[in-house]
Amino acid sequence: MIPDLPLCQPPGETIVVPAPEQSLAEEALGFVLEPFQPLREQFSAITGLGLEPDEAWPEEQGRTVRQMRLARKDGQAYLGYLAAGQPGGRRVIFLHGSPGTAEEWDRFLLDVPAGQYHMAVDRPGFGASGEEPETALAGQAAAVAPLLTAGTRPAVLVGYSYGGPVALRLAADYPDRVAGVLLIGAAADPQLEETHPLQQLAALDFFARLLPAELANANAELMNLQPGLQDLAADLGRITAPVTIVQGLADTLVPPENVPFLQAHLPESPGPRVILVEEADHFLPWTHPELLRAALDCVIGDEEAPPQPPEPSPSSLLEAK
Repeated sequence: MIPDLPLCQPPGETIVVPAPEQSLAEEALGFVLEPFQPLREQFSAITGLGLEPDEAWPEEQGRTVRQMRLARKDGQAYLGYLAAGQPGGRRVIFLHGSPGTAEEWDRFLLDVPAGQYHMAVDRPGFGASGEEPETALAGQAAAVAPLLTAGTRPAVLVGYSYGGPVALRLAADYPDRVAGVLLIGAAADPQLEETHPLQQLAALDFFARLLPAELANANAELMNLQPGLQDLAADLGRITAPVTIVQGLADTLVPPENVPFLQAHLPESPGPRVILVEEADHFLPWTHPELLRAALDCVIGDEEAPPQPPEPSPSSLLEAK
């Protein structure tokens, strides 16, 4: 359900989406389960359980499977993606997290608005883009870049989780090819990236060979994310496209503290638009798809609206927590 709130605040503003009202029994259950929230999110992220496609969204309806051949120093590679909408329209490129696949964006490939072309990418090492990992954030962005340059107009980028810094890297490296950025639970602050001892163990060749390829690749790129974010932080000021951030305040995988980091490092004028969702966890594309559709409409609408200087905003909920 889309909240009855003006989501399309001017860039630089912050809006808080309140949690739906709960009964006393639901509040009590939530209180009991709260200590297990980090474990539940970790389990869902690794196994994909609870993140299955909605049966209401037929797998093949409304989209086509595409593949782009890429030239690499070590030979040919392929970038797989799903596409739907009007090929000559505004390109909206969706970037999944780690692990993940393009199919996670199926909800956004159906009923594509007129004049738009939605493209959900399998990042290198996942889905149709091969099993060879690309562990550098800059390398992930470079692999997706041909989709930016193939269109005649700048594209809008939607980045979820690990896909968020990939989108920011693209926006910093190709500012003239990016019209807007929507970040969803996106990692940004390198100081918040911690490597668990089990990740280091899983990265050893013996154990990595025992894991499914997508989990081994996810672990490899996540272990290398911190230096990529450090390099990215120095370049965030080069981004000229308007940025909208959607963040769940109950996210334990990519915590809300990433938001003030982005506010501090992105250009001050006009600054990012921030949408904070109370009691929402990391899995916003599954739990709040309509809210994200509305936020994407805001990002696309930013191009058509004349720029306005941001008004002073009150202290955000993040600062008060």
